[in-house]
Amino acid sequence: MTATPPAESETRGTEAYDALKQALISGHFMPGQKLTLRMLAGALGMSVTPVREAIHRLTAERALEGAANRSVRIPPMTRSKILELRDIRLTVEGLAAARAAEHATPQEIAQLRQLALELAAARQRGDIGADIAKLTAFQFALYRAAHMPLLLPVIESLWLQTGSCLRLLYPDYIRSLKHDWRGQIIRALQAGDGDAARRAIESDIGPALAYIADLAGEDGIIRPESAGRSGLGKARVAEAAGSPEHS
Repeated sequence: MTATPPAESETRGTEAYDALKQALISGHFMPGQKLTLRMLAGALGMSVTPVREAIHRLTAERALEGAANRSVRIPPMTRSKILELRDIRLTVEGLAAARAAEHATPQEIAQLRQLALELAAARQRGDIGADIAKLTAFQFALYRAAHMPLLLPVIESLWLQTGSCLRLLYPDYIRSLKHDWRGQIIRALQAGDGDAARRAIESDIGPALAYIADLAGEDGIIRPESAGRSGLGKARVAEAAGSPEHS
């Protein structure tokens, strides 16, 4: 037997990190959910070593908590924490949307239009997994269109902390939505109207995270509404691992 070359080991660690980050951002886990290294490694088709390296990185970024020896968990979410994250996201993502209105190319606007159509189709057929995948793809395509490479990792770090609550918006909150803020975003980008783009993204982030905050119990902790919605099977981890949405 020969040892894994350092370059290959580093590559596998990066692959595991990217896959788990995508899963966290895209709402594949729920607040407080326990994750074992063995389960994650099996789902990703990797040994435990690169998964452990990825978990160390994600723990440092506050996306996970634990010692990463055998298991970690998604940090619990509280009302006060989600409201603080809401206020930060309103500022940061509002800036990104406004700058996207100044810098988006016709190709980037066309991509946003296509993603909005795909999201609407997924929502129409009740496909929550595809809905969330297209939702995250749309918003990160928007933020990339700002052409602010230093800002994008900041937004990713915020989504790493709020992604576990995404599925709490389904189905009740999503069904209650009446306005087409994605259409507003696209029109604002076409017109080069940064203020309108900022208002449109704020009209999504603010109410959505306020709704999640209101799910908190008397102790201030936000919990999944049912145990059946908190599980993550191997297929969903593998799906996240192969997702190109943030590439």
